[in-house]
Amino acid sequence: MIPCRTSQVPAMACLVSLWLAAATTAMAQSATAPSIDQFDPLVSSIETAVSAGDPSMFLAMLADDADHDAARAFAEEAFEPGVDAAAARPSFLQAADEDAEPETNADISDGGRYELTIEVFTERGRAGSLRTWRFEVTPEPAGDTPLGWRITDQEEVDSIEGLIHLALRPDVAYDATNLVVAGEDMTLRMTNGFAFVAETEQGSVTAMLLLGDGVLTFSPEPEAERGQVRILTGRETLETELSAAYVRVNPQTFGDRVSTVTLPPREASRRDFERAHELFEQFAPLSFAVDLSDLSDRAWSITPGSGDFLAEILTARYGALTYAQSSGRPEDITLFERETQTVISLYPSARKRAEHDRYYSEDDGRAYDVRDYRITASFEPQGIRRESMGSRPTLVGCFIEGSTRLAVRVISPSLTALTLRLADELDVHSIYSDQFGPLLFLRMRGRNNIVVSLPPGAPPVGTEFILEVRYSGVLEAEESEENWLGRQQVIFDNLLPFGIEEPRYIYSNSSNWYPQAPVSDYATATMDLSVPADYDIVASGAPEEDAPTSTDDPGNDWRSYRFVTLQPARYLAAVISRFAPVDADDDDEGATAPRDVPVEPLAAGAQAAAPDNRGGVTYDGVRLAVVANERNLNRVADYYAEAEAILRYYGSIIGDTPYPTFTLLLTDALLPGGHSPAYFAVLNQPLPRAAGNILSWRTDPVAFSGYPSFFVAHELAHQWWGQAVGWKNYHEHWLSEGLAQYFAALYADHQNGDDTFEDVIAQMQNWSLRHSDQGPVYLGNRLGRIENEPRIFRALVYNKGALVLHMLRRTLGDDAFFDGLRRFYFEMRFRKAGTDDLIRAFETVSGRSLGDFFERWIHDDDIPELAFSYRIETDAAGESEAVLRFEQQGESFEFPVTVTLQYRRAPDETVVAQVAGEVTELRLPLRGDLRDVEVNDDRAALVVIE
Repeated sequence: MIPCRTSQVPAMACLVSLWLAAATTAMAQSATAPSIDQFDPLVSSIETAVSAGDPSMFLAMLADDADHDAARAFAEEAFEPGVDAAAARPSFLQAADEDAEPETNADISDGGRYELTIEVFTERGRAGSLRTWRFEVTPEPAGDTPLGWRITDQEEVDSIEGLIHLALRPDVAYDATNLVVAGEDMTLRMTNGFAFVAETEQGSVTAMLLLGDGVLTFSPEPEAERGQVRILTGRETLETELSAAYVRVNPQTFGDRVSTVTLPPREASRRDFERAHELFEQFAPLSFAVDLSDLSDRAWSITPGSGDFLAEILTARYGALTYAQSSGRPEDITLFERETQTVISLYPSARKRAEHDRYYSEDDGRAYDVRDYRITASFEPQGIRRESMGSRPTLVGCFIEGSTRLAVRVISPSLTALTLRLADELDVHSIYSDQFGPLLFLRMRGRNNIVVSLPPGAPPVGTEFILEVRYSGVLEAEESEENWLGRQQVIFDNLLPFGIEEPRYIYSNSSNWYPQAPVSDYATATMDLSVPADYDIVASGAPEEDAPTSTDDPGNDWRSYRFVTLQPARYLAAVISRFAPVDADDDDEGATAPRDVPVEPLAAGAQAAAPDNRGGVTYDGVRLAVVANERNLNRVADYYAEAEAILRYYGSIIGDTPYPTFTLLLTDALLPGGHSPAYFAVLNQPLPRAAGNILSWRTDPVAFSGYPSFFVAHELAHQWWGQAVGWKNYHEHWLSEGLAQYFAALYADHQNGDDTFEDVIAQMQNWSLRHSDQGPVYLGNRLGRIENEPRIFRALVYNKGALVLHMLRRTLGDDAFFDGLRRFYFEMRFRKAGTDDLIRAFETVSGRSLGDFFERWIHDDDIPELAFSYRIETDAAGESEAVLRFEQQGESFEFPVTVTLQYRRAPDETVVAQVAGEVTELRLPLRGDLRDVEVNDDRAALVVIE
């Protein structure tokens, strides 16, 4: 292991105490405990009592030593008449003794008391309520009723009110002629047709289905968003005919959104209502829906907040479009195409723009912080699936059974519920807190999240507690993040064509395979992960040296691994596959055992420009391992040499390696590409192409035919850019990809020389010029989505982002540029950064303002048009000079451009001219007879020159 350069220890003391406290609470198993399903008769009896609204039925379940007065008071409030339907389910069981262990799965004991938590859902008309009740129970005497248990104490822990079952009223229709529904920058104007409504229990309209003829008009205010609308429609305003619309709104703001509160009744045919009902059933579950399928056979939803509004619009030209205003989001206005989820426009409303500038963080306004994860999970590959005869087989995914503990710290004084991200495919069995006990939770349908309700009384700011979430299910593996080459021709990842020998299952930041905060954030973690004995696993974190361990049970042949991320990671990832065994003979040049890669320390001047990082430790090197599938084993030695050289070079630029270990995985795939979470990277090793299945990727913005090391150089750079330094919203994606792309180009220069570097830069310029009119770099991963052309995203976020950095380097000079990079890295290490942070770092080291530079190159999509001319002037002494004139057409940019003076009988002379403002002139003494002047022949400036 590479030793730490410094010994600054992360602030973990409070977490250690939390884990020690939690170790004796909710998650161990006892050999004498009952299983939770042994309480089914009791739960069923409680459900019957709730349905009947009969407190006496509950009182009949009490034990002799129960407090009957307290139970009667509870029952008279909880078991009310008038319930249309009720359902109860057990959710958690633990020993009543707070110092004992909770119980999960064993034989019934001969005595003792337990705390049983159940969730009860009741329906009254269109209103629904979900409650959490906790009962203390004890085994009933032998020969008593068949319940098996008696209740000794009871309490209501939590409740969620205001759930609504939406249904269109079949008995009335309204005239929608000239009706107008308005959102910011959007209007729906009906010319004729019907309006059918869905009401709350109190009779207020909360949803409306419009059927007939109308017009949708959408005209976003921000210039970049108008540009995206222009790509879709050819104009800066989207205007299209509509045939139907579903509108969901808070009942109290209905009058603010709809042109008239009093809708005139109009007779509608049964056929009209059936059509409206069909559309309503299609659109209503897509928003504000709650998954209560195990408690009710009806659809339930929450009521939108006062600042929330949604319209689903059927258009002939663009299909189903969704317009939404979501008050809880920094960019609260969105328009997207429903079927493909293609975002057309996404931006902050006028109110949001007044509240914060463009450099917002997705962490702004968050109510809690996850400081540490402890994950115990098993992954069981489920084989392959064919959709039909002759179709490509695809990997089904893995059956995952997991338990995740999250160390949570409260940062908002109004935290009453928290949201976790977890894939919808994974069933949640329980959520438990060491401080609050079992917690009530809801799954929001189609959102990959869980809303966890906290008991009444928000915990104070600074409160720290642990949540444990138990879950399981089959989850499909994801594509590698950067498996993009050739995707415009075929979606290829996780396919098994012409004999991929070793499938790989990737679970990373987009698969939501473990419960986590709604947005990525830096946290430490310990993961205990298990796979069948014929599989291996690599995951985020330093692997435990004696892993894997194997079970002794012949019928349960599994391997277990532990990974520890003491250096924080933005998200956690794992790859399951079969890897060839390593060769540990260090004297063998082909050895595949891990090795230490030291990094040269920075020079004194560079050290001065690199401030101390905020917390954590720094390393003088990294422990490198390369693992591969059997087919790629012969490449391991070469990749060791290349990865070692790249890590050394990057470390020498920055003066740090962010993580103590790094594993490079060589896995089978159809095309190049990869994915680089913290601590490891997956690198695709393309298979031989089969006849009839030729996939061409060489005409791609990131396919550098003269630079085969690009992919590994790019992926390794992500350990610094994208992982150690993250981005604070999707607009800042270019900080990760642009910097990784530029570092890969720098390595090309370091390894192969100027010619290769200039070829890479020229290709970046070519692709950037070709696609710059598709939007500014700052639109991030939205670029190219409207036209379903991923090369646009790569051309601008990857290549233009890297080229902007190169132009900045040529503007500031090498010393200031690399000092600025180091300052940016160390200031933002294990934090999420924005373009404003990058600007600040470079302004600090250069002493000059750079706001306009980044405004033009990152936030605008224009490209400078430059008229170039030169003349020769001779003074009285006979000395001649060339006067170079650069005149910008339109908006003025700042950029460096290479000028080469070509002489008839003297060597060429090359200078870099700094162009700024409408007109720039540069005078150069001549060394002889001038034959010609070439401008930007290295194509390092992103300009169009006349």
